[in-house]
Amino acid sequence: MSSCDNQTSNPSSGASSASPASGASQSCPTCTITSETVVTVPANRSRTTIGVGEDVSLTVSPGPATWSVGGEGVLSSDSGTSVTFRAGRNAGTVVITAVGAGCSCSITFTVIAPSAVFMGRQPNTAVKHTNGRPDCGFLGQFFLRPDTVSFINVEVREKNSHCTARGFFAPFNNCTHQPAAQTESAWFTMNDCIPGKGTPANLNDNIYSGDPGTGPPFTAGTMVFPIDWEYRVWGGPAQALPHFEQSHVVNAAGKCTTSKGGTSVTTNPSDATSSW
Repeated sequence: MSSCDNQTSNPSSGASSASPASGASQSCPTCTITSETVVTVPANRSRTTIGVGEDVSLTVSPGPATWSVGGEGVLSSDSGTSVTFRAGRNAGTVVITAVGAGCSCSITFTVIAPSAVFMGRQPNTAVKHTNGRPDCGFLGQFFLRPDTVSFINVEVREKNSHCTARGFFAPFNNCTHQPAAQTESAWFTMNDCIPGKGTPANLNDNIYSGDPGTGPPFTAGTMVFPIDWEYRVWGGPAQALPHFEQSHVVNAAGKCTTSKGGTSVTTNPSDATSSW
């Protein structure tokens, strides 16, 4: 994404506790709540640590029961044998209680927000480069972490920013990595979590150094964009994600390195022309 010519970046259960309700008889049956996340990845669907906005199916035995939530989030119903809990927009602890058949039991969830971001390369894509030139880039895949929960019900967007460019990249100084008139990208939905990586956004990020067209001989240069992403849950207010940078570095031999969010690619001018 860029406003500069030739430069872009654009069963099973969770732990439950059982106790007789006040005044219940000694014949009160054991009360249990089982939980199962709606998403199938991560594979541990009985986990009680979940992402903001994540959905969990709950079943009480014996049922039916009357349900209540202590903390942020909503239930699909306040009565029945099975209900769905939808986590709220913020991190925190939530206790869900079911009361029925003379007994009460509860289950506790730890809700976590995204704590890190990672920019990987889209699978089966090449490094972008022009033979004879000091340019390089890659097609990025944006992830929210950790990968131990799902952020499937989150949306993300990237805010626009101006670069600081010197040397070879000086002609690009103060350019933006999105169209100059916009302050941020559109909101992007998320896809299923990928183990070891995180929850990926439904987008392709075109991360490319650009080429001012000077040389050879080449001169060393740098170009750095401050990068800030935001997320929201169920259409709620935007919340900040950890800050990072997008950088492009060329040395006097024309070796180019492009880096963003934990991934880097490098080319030399003699490398064959390729594109993502």
